[in-house]
Amino acid sequence: MHNDNKIFIDIVTITNQIDDSLFTTLNNVSCQFYEAINHIVIYRQATDTELAKLQEYHHQKQLSIYAQEGKGIASAFNNGIKRSKGELVLFLNSGDTLVDDQVFDRIIADYRQNKWLWASGETISVSKNKYLKKYRKQHQNWQNKLFWYGNPVCHQSTIYSRSLIEQVGLYNESLSMGMDYDYNVRANLVSSPTLLYFPIAYYDTTGVSSIRVFQQFTNHRRIRDRYFQLSWFNRLKVDTYCLLKSIYRLAMVPAKLWL
Repeated sequence: MHNDNKIFIDIVTITNQIDDSLFTTLNNVSCQFYEAINHIVIYRQATDTELAKLQEYHHQKQLSIYAQEGKGIASAFNNGIKRSKGELVLFLNSGDTLVDDQVFDRIIADYRQNKWLWASGETISVSKNKYLKKYRKQHQNWQNKLFWYGNPVCHQSTIYSRSLIEQVGLYNESLSMGMDYDYNVRANLVSSPTLLYFPIAYYDTTGVSSIRVFQQFTNHRRIRDRYFQLSWFNRLKVDTYCLLKSIYRLAMVPAKLWL
């Protein structure tokens, strides 16, 4: 399967259990036109029957399955990094899907041309039953202050090069939430991301970080204060904005879970 002309990409999918959401993601990745894909699944728990079903799944790409070592989301991400070998890595959680079957052809074409360390495209967030969709458009230009207001990129639409990962290292396993925000801040210290002006993934908004909005608010605030020394006025302005955004997100939780 490997040859000198292909740029291999590892898709890391972490999941609490082997269920329909996981197979939705597997089916989606399996249908990609781009061939040089290794799909890495890190699962937390599974019965013998569930594991057998996963092992028997006929993936059109290379599929690697591993039980999670350690606890927590950051640990699962790190399991995926340690198992990955490709030149590029994308984290696509269980339930998340790529927007179409040719998106990697566009990503690889841009990577070949620009040789970026990491890049982030656009994301479409969806509710449980896909009735609600929100197109997260790309930033017009990149500014470091975007991190003041939380994570300015979604990991479902962010691709990391092997070179960047070697410089940034692993996710911070002391964080129960916001570990992707922390990781992207550290990545930005190495290099600003290349902005891709096309959608890459549908993001399932029923995950933990989307539901526990005030815990996410607190974690992001703590991480932000670690890396950015804001004036009292900017801190107040940012905190007020993020708090109002959290209240809005909380009000949207029932719709995300039912629609």
